[in-house]
Amino acid sequence: MTSFISTQSITTSMRQSILQMQSDLAANETEVSTGNYADIGLSLGATSGEDVSLQAQTSMLQTLTNTNQTVATRLSATQTTLSGLQTSAQKLLNSLLEGDGSNSNASTIQASGQNDLQGLISSLNSSLNGDYTFAGTNTGTQPITDYYATGAANKTAVDNAYLTAFGMSQTSSGVSTISGANMQSFLDTQFASLFQGTNWSTNWSSASSQTLTNQISESQTASTSVSANNPAFQQLAQAYTMVADLGTQNLNSSAYQAVSSTAQSLLTSAISNLTDLQANVGMVQTDVTNANNQMSVQSNILSTQIGNLESVNTYEVSTRITDLQTQIEDSYALTSQLAQLSLVKFL
Repeated sequence: MTSFISTQSITTSMRQSILQMQSDLAANETEVSTGNYADIGLSLGATSGEDVSLQAQTSMLQTLTNTNQTVATRLSATQTTLSGLQTSAQKLLNSLLEGDGSNSNASTIQASGQNDLQGLISSLNSSLNGDYTFAGTNTGTQPITDYYATGAANKTAVDNAYLTAFGMSQTSSGVSTISGANMQSFLDTQFASLFQGTNWSTNWSSASSQTLTNQISESQTASTSVSANNPAFQQLAQAYTMVADLGTQNLNSSAYQAVSSTAQSLLTSAISNLTDLQANVGMVQTDVTNANNQMSVQSNILSTQIGNLESVNTYEVSTRITDLQTQIEDSYALTSQLAQLSLVKFL
């Protein structure tokens, strides 16, 4: 039996071998440059499932960490606003206390009330990255109606209540005839109701009382915003409005005393509530910081575990690269020699 060996078939086989070695060389060079297997699934085999699971945990921790950056920014902005509101409230309270119920500085107090009311509205309507900070879950809607805008519902409601109670507007010269008892009754009933319940949600606020909630770690969620419907803000709005827009500068001493004492009580309560809000926000800020620190530790551990699975021995890979390069060079030389073989040359 005679067998024939074709130089062409040998050359073709050699070329295929070279192509495979070139592919292996490229994969090994990738492993040297990255420090990891070029084909994780192929290299790890049955343990690749563990690697996928570790990668998923790492991705989740990174997502939570990124979300917490947004949460931390919002909480910081909230703290700054609350601090500013508390400072303004305390300043007006001090002015009222210093006046001791005297209407000698009523004009100054009224102007302060107007500035503070405008400041309160502006603060509660502040936004961050296009979302209203104090809107609760209604982040796309401005929460507080601007009292000084034309036709504002809250301003109209106050005007109507005043007219109903006293038969005149706040700018009428007749406000000087309003008794202290009548003013106190108005403040405690018709006026107070304007800042509560449906009157508040209809005329003052479009905010949701439900605050934003975020998952700040694998096992912890937290309320991460403050709603404009919080009683602290209702009390501030009530105190500022009565000082700013009930004819304060023209009231007689007894009526002014009623406004002053009621405003003081509201401001004192509001300041206390603001302090509680700041403490609550501060606790969440601490929780977020602790969660980030814990997740950072977890991420480092996971990275180490992933590295142990995916990392290659670069010394061994470098040795394989050298061997492959040598084999490829030898194969090229042998292929070249085979290509020179012919029957004519043999004869």
